[in-house]
Amino acid sequence: MSIEELKQLEQQAAALLNNQQLPAAQQLYEQVCAADARNADAWMKLGVIHGMQNRHSMAAECLHRSLALKPDSANTRMNYAQALLQSGEFTQASKQYEQVLDTNPESETAWFMLGRCRAELVQLDAAMEAYRKALAIRPEYPQAQYGLGYVLDRLDRNTEAIGHLRQALRLNPDMANAHFSLGHSLQKLGNLQEARDHLQQAVTLNPDNPEFQYGLGTALSVIGKQDEASRHLRRAIQLRPNYPEAAIALAATIVTLGQQDDAQQLVEAVLETHPDNIEAITLAATMDQHRGDINKAHARIRPLLHSGKANINLLLAYATISSKLDETDNAASLMEQMLATDTSLTATGRCNLHFALGKLYDTNKQYQKAFEHYRKGNDLKYARFDPVQHTAGINAIISTHTAAMMSGMPRASIRSDRPVFVVGMPRSGTTLVEQILSSHPDVFGAGELPYLTQQTGSLHPEPTSMDGYPHFVPQLTQQQIDNTAKEYLDQLADLSPDAARVIDKMPGNFALLGYIELLFPDARIIHCKRDPLDTCLSNYFQNFSRSQHFSFNLSHLGAFYTNYLRLMEHWRSIITLPMIEVQYEDMIADQEAGSRRIVDFCGLDWDEQCMDFHKSERYVATASYDQVRRPIYVSSVSRWKNYEKYIGPLIDALK
Repeated sequence: MSIEELKQLEQQAAALLNNQQLPAAQQLYEQVCAADARNADAWMKLGVIHGMQNRHSMAAECLHRSLALKPDSANTRMNYAQALLQSGEFTQASKQYEQVLDTNPESETAWFMLGRCRAELVQLDAAMEAYRKALAIRPEYPQAQYGLGYVLDRLDRNTEAIGHLRQALRLNPDMANAHFSLGHSLQKLGNLQEARDHLQQAVTLNPDNPEFQYGLGTALSVIGKQDEASRHLRRAIQLRPNYPEAAIALAATIVTLGQQDDAQQLVEAVLETHPDNIEAITLAATMDQHRGDINKAHARIRPLLHSGKANINLLLAYATISSKLDETDNAASLMEQMLATDTSLTATGRCNLHFALGKLYDTNKQYQKAFEHYRKGNDLKYARFDPVQHTAGINAIISTHTAAMMSGMPRASIRSDRPVFVVGMPRSGTTLVEQILSSHPDVFGAGELPYLTQQTGSLHPEPTSMDGYPHFVPQLTQQQIDNTAKEYLDQLADLSPDAARVIDKMPGNFALLGYIELLFPDARIIHCKRDPLDTCLSNYFQNFSRSQHFSFNLSHLGAFYTNYLRLMEHWRSIITLPMIEVQYEDMIADQEAGSRRIVDFCGLDWDEQCMDFHKSERYVATASYDQVRRPIYVSSVSRWKNYEKYIGPLIDALK
């Protein structure tokens, strides 16, 4: 081929490349390179074309040939470095970018790309230096702001990371990676709501990224939105079938939704392929504990403890069974050491350790240490409770549900006496009552069913929202009431088609008793009560993962409890549903009399199995799972006296 013909061929190839006709341009450049193997520009263009078609290894090979022929070409070297980076050859790519910077130290792009390579090589300090160099040359460089924020997040310098990630999003609001990293940093600092918002934005911008789906799912799970969380975690696994972290997170999420068998299958599947996965082992052990099999739980985690693998979830699982093993001092020592030395702990991780230590020191009667850890744990919670707004919400429920309104409202035409609602403050004995009743062969304990509270949003009544609860109740039609009742009763049928009674022990249903009367005129209500100070203190000592935002502050607890009492007094005056009140202390003092009373109230014959409720093998997902694995005990009565000197704000609020 003549020189003139080669020039014409190159011109045709260049025109095709300019018009993005890549396959045709590639074919012509291949002919040029075959005819003239020393044509550096043709090799470079051919490499660029391969790179544009994601054939990065072939691109690197062509660009390497071009660079060998024309080593002073900065453009070729940059393209070669990019091809190496895209091929995963991060060390070689770094060397090429460093050579570019030797001759052009003011290239912000080369500094940025060098930062990327070093970040991939986990050379985080060196990556940080490269990103800072890029930003010194061009401060308004969104990708470099993101890169620096990402590295700082990896280094657990989260406050600094957040500043740079916000800058990146100011410059480019649609940068999905920056939203994801910002959400990650915010979550580690305990700002869970804003973290959720940014993770949601990342998913919106790139819904097919499995890591984004996983990140959003875990954040939603932490703030108590398990249904939403499970959907995103399932999507992550769908996008990346071999994703053990997402499978473990999904198992931990759905176990709280009553899907224990599915959760167990997920964990066991992970352990089959990743038998040394500490998170899977720990979750399996935690599920063993909830089933009451302490020996099996200990057998799972004992080898890890002896190997010195101090994973936070492993220590938390160990702490919950340490009292059964007479090893509370060892568990406390390990957790105190982790708090003191592990700088990578997230706010949620520190919070969990403080609550676990509080429980251990309480068990050991070291009350000052216990309270200090409970206080620190609660202070780390991201509380969203406004006592003034809550009072206004309770006022709205009371003013809406008048005797006249209730008498004039229709009742569901679909009748069933299966539902039994066990209500009251959290930690007032609702789980104990459910466990006793569910030991009866004709009763199914469904746990805390979220259907009604989610439907109404009653846990956080918004008196300014005239479309929400309680304001919509007087406008309900017969059809709407029937439809809602049917949906709920269908859920009960799915859970247990044959049981004569099904227990819904969602404590917060105390805010819905008027609504429940309209939906289920033949239902029964069991109201659990307990000493106010013991109730509130038990809430303060419980590491709730969802909803109970009032429990993180002693004054807020007192305000919430006062409103709860006020509302229950109102319900007593207007509802016609059969309701009994079960005093926790009375149940402790005479278990048989109390048990016979609630069984009789449910319209059932007495069964001796109710006296052995602690032997039941049913899975208990709520915070009281440990208590109902033991026979009746009295140590929780008047427990508040151990902490009287520390709970002044609560005592004042209850007055």
